[in-house]
Amino acid sequence: MNHFTLTINRQQVTAAPGATILDTATAAGIDIPTLCFHKSLDATGSCWMCIVELKGKNRFVPACDTLAMEGMVIETDNEALNSMRQQSLQRIIEQHNGDCMGPCELSCPAGCDIPDFIAAIANSDDRQAIKTIKESIPLPGILGRICPAPCEDECRRHGIDNPVSICALKRFAADRDMQQTVRFVPEILKNTGKKVAIVGAGPAGLTAAYFLRCKGHAVTVFDSAPEAGGMIRYGIPRFRLPETVIESDLATLHGIGIEFRFNTEFGKDITFDAIKNEFDSLFLAVGAQHASTMNIPGEEKPGVTSGIEFLRKAAIGSTPQPGERVVVTGGGNTAIDAARTAIRLGASTVTILYRRSRTDMPANRAEIEEALAEGITLVEHAAPTAIRVVNDALEMTAITMQPGEPDKSGRRKPVPVAGSEFTITADTIISAIGQQIDPSAARNATIETGKDGKMLVNAETMQSEIPWIFAGGDCVTGTDTAIRAVEQGKQAANAINLFLSGKPVAAQKPLFNSTYGARDEAPEAFYQRKTVAERVPVPELPPEKRIKGFMEVVTGYTVESARKEAERCLQCRCNALNDCRLRELASRYIPSYTSEKHDHPGYDLAESPDISMEREKCVDCGICVRMLEQVEEGGINFSVMTESCPTGALSLSGKRE
Repeated sequence: MNHFTLTINRQQVTAAPGATILDTATAAGIDIPTLCFHKSLDATGSCWMCIVELKGKNRFVPACDTLAMEGMVIETDNEALNSMRQQSLQRIIEQHNGDCMGPCELSCPAGCDIPDFIAAIANSDDRQAIKTIKESIPLPGILGRICPAPCEDECRRHGIDNPVSICALKRFAADRDMQQTVRFVPEILKNTGKKVAIVGAGPAGLTAAYFLRCKGHAVTVFDSAPEAGGMIRYGIPRFRLPETVIESDLATLHGIGIEFRFNTEFGKDITFDAIKNEFDSLFLAVGAQHASTMNIPGEEKPGVTSGIEFLRKAAIGSTPQPGERVVVTGGGNTAIDAARTAIRLGASTVTILYRRSRTDMPANRAEIEEALAEGITLVEHAAPTAIRVVNDALEMTAITMQPGEPDKSGRRKPVPVAGSEFTITADTIISAIGQQIDPSAARNATIETGKDGKMLVNAETMQSEIPWIFAGGDCVTGTDTAIRAVEQGKQAANAINLFLSGKPVAAQKPLFNSTYGARDEAPEAFYQRKTVAERVPVPELPPEKRIKGFMEVVTGYTVESARKEAERCLQCRCNALNDCRLRELASRYIPSYTSEKHDHPGYDLAESPDISMEREKCVDCGICVRMLEQVEEGGINFSVMTESCPTGALSLSGKRE
């Protein structure tokens, strides 16, 4: 056999007679993208993804169907080729419809693989469930109790009945792991010799510490408090988040070798210069733990306190009795938690004043409902204007508010109604109208801040203008949820790992994602795959029992109820997510493409005893048809056929969900 030579991408390669350009390039280790090609087939398709340029001839040809010839000069990757591939992909994608990822996991700030961990619970594989969760969320027991669950807002079961209790199932997986003699511990890579300092042991700092340690870096966490947790320990009452759960989640971090130095204030007990001399990188995650003031006369009077301070004292067991009458101002989770804590400490009446309506309150909906069930009164459209002492009691003057013009957030700004003042008498007044960032950490680290005190960093990498210093969490975003802090800690860990490895610090590029659209916009036949199955209620203590102490209100799923609830998951993510050739190519050539819901002939699910086909995902590549034409009768290998499908349109029956 007389071999010959040709040039591909300025590299001289050898080819055999009868070999195609694609065969030759593949043998030489040169990648040419393909979609409709399959090595076992004689006939070729026509997707034009494998197009290459014959230099000197001004010709573009498909590599899978063009014979290699001696002396050819070929380019497989240039601007013109990639532009043509983009156009071909956009045309192909117009034929494709379906969810790459489930709307639930797309809406999770931390990027949790929700379908897989729920499937593991449904299959009684709780070990796999906690492993999957901890690939993105290192504090699942905590987050399973306090996360506002944006994932549930986007669950596709809204198109049938009620969303899956994703957060309660995450909690179940964490609690099951806590009960095991041998708990799940993540893999720790070989020690890199690099050292990272983290200031702040809240959710952002703990998350960054976890993922950096998993990468093999030595991590030391500094915190001014005597124990780790930040606001999740000192700002969330024990009836929502028991201390045993906090310690359970932290046990893993201690177990993988993260060092903690408590009662250590940055800038005082540990200086910036000391950190710079000892560590290779610094992550600031100091949170926003300073209470905002009401800016009204009399708020400095004895008996007036902030929600943060009130909850902190309750957490460490030093809260004074609030008295019979308590008034709380604010509409966030801190306000709700303070009100519910006050009633457990013996208050007879607890009233919350909020300047907007109940539907505008930023607190978790479930927490608001629980507070009202416990006998707490909510006064909407009311704001405090002054506090004074009258006959050894506090008297608050408040005014009725009404919606005015929209503010920057789009919400209508509350404005006072003239002459609508009223008074409320209280023994304790708790102000919970917001939190502020302590600017000292940024000053000590010499990094810039905005006018609002937020640390200025790259929004995608959390890197400051000083390359070795990163920041994240509430000190960057302002007061936000714990799951957002986890997201930022995870982003920072990825960026710091790149920095320590000597690689360019850049955010991970998002992958192409196809979608049916909003949560209830999938084709009707998609929903018909499942029958109505009502959400399994998460058990709670009755209101009359729960207010008698600080026992946990939500008691969680039993094993049987968790399995039943997990089985409600539609598993609407694509079965070929991790090996979809179409997604890989789209992510490579059209990364900025925004998948839009487009007109499509409808959802068509064809099933046989052997194979299932989702017509919406098919892009008519022809691989399956050519396989059927090429095999002898009775010789069809359905497993090979489904594995060869480049879009997940084909799957073995029973393997689709």
